[in-house]
Amino acid sequence: MIAAFRGWRRTAARRRALADLTPDQLNDIGHPEAPRPALDIKAGLMANLMSMR
Repeated sequence: MIAAFRGWRRTAARRRALADLTPDQLNDIGHPEAPRPALDIKAGLMANLMSMR
């Protein structure tokens, strides 16, 4: 039980440390950047929306 708690503490500390790093720093240490939500907008979408108006 103690070993599991220590492992959980190490994992939590590691996550906090990685969360504080910038994308450039993550790249420097070879850690992939965290996936972030992205909004994909197709070319001509605004023209299509305006024409539907």
